[in-house]
Amino acid sequence: MKAKRIFLAYILTLGFYLTGCSVKIVNTTPDIAPASPTGNYTLSAHAQVKKKTVVPSSLEAFVVIDGEQRAMTATTTAQKFFEYDYQAPVGKDLTRFYYVLNFNTQKEDGTLTSVQIISDLYQVQLPNQITLTIDKTRAAVGTRVSINGQDFTNQDVVFVDHTLAETAFISPTKLQFVVPELRPDFGYGIEVRSTTRAQTAGYLRIDPANPLSVLPNQLSLEPGQRQALAFALDYPAPDGGLNINVTTDIPDSIIMPEVLIPEGARSVSAIIEGGKVGSGQLFINSEGLPELVIPLTIH
Repeated sequence: MKAKRIFLAYILTLGFYLTGCSVKIVNTTPDIAPASPTGNYTLSAHAQVKKKTVVPSSLEAFVVIDGEQRAMTATTTAQKFFEYDYQAPVGKDLTRFYYVLNFNTQKEDGTLTSVQIISDLYQVQLPNQITLTIDKTRAAVGTRVSINGQDFTNQDVVFVDHTLAETAFISPTKLQFVVPELRPDFGYGIEVRSTTRAQTAGYLRIDPANPLSVLPNQLSLEPGQRQALAFALDYPAPDGGLNINVTTDIPDSIIMPEVLIPEGARSVSAIIEGGKVGSGQLFINSEGLPELVIPLTIH
């Protein structure tokens, strides 16, 4: 038995020296992986084949992670390149792995010989997964809610449960969405989706729709330009009228009047005027009613 093992070891060693220099599997995974919102990372390798007797269609690549051999997929964009989508466990910041390449060589008489090559041991550093947060835990139908995170693009959209919400790309670190008309007084999962991510941002309890509405629901003005804002109630204003407090986080950029919906009335208009160039929001509040937020740009 011992002699047989020595003979097999000799055959494997001989096979390595005969094929190892002409066939290699080269690691093309970066040492530090790019940040991923889903914790999914691509491990990739290139099979370099110089030996003409290798049967190209027989090439099979595997990656071994934590002792488990996992099949890689041949890419369609480049020949002899293989990839594996690795879902890293939460909290893992370093992964070690190696590749296994199986293939056949063909002799002149057509006889096939199976060969296996094992790569060196590699490692990839995994950055912390991107976390998303929402700025509210509850909001009324029709109000705007912000999501904070990283690497947002204008391709990202927000789903509230299974309902697509009106989504606005604010910056690479912020999205905003309008709470859709779903059954109030229930909690719903908030998810950001695109071609590269599907990630939960949190949960939101939806309140009944705000009886106060404002049009337009976003503003873009030039300095000195005036714009009418229309405020409307679902019911007549109470005795003494309904005071509406309009504030902003860019006070030098907007000139705002006091707003009062007269007693018994359902609507009123007010004129605002653009000031210095800036970007921010209008915050519209009235006693007992949810806050309304309107994006504002002075350009």
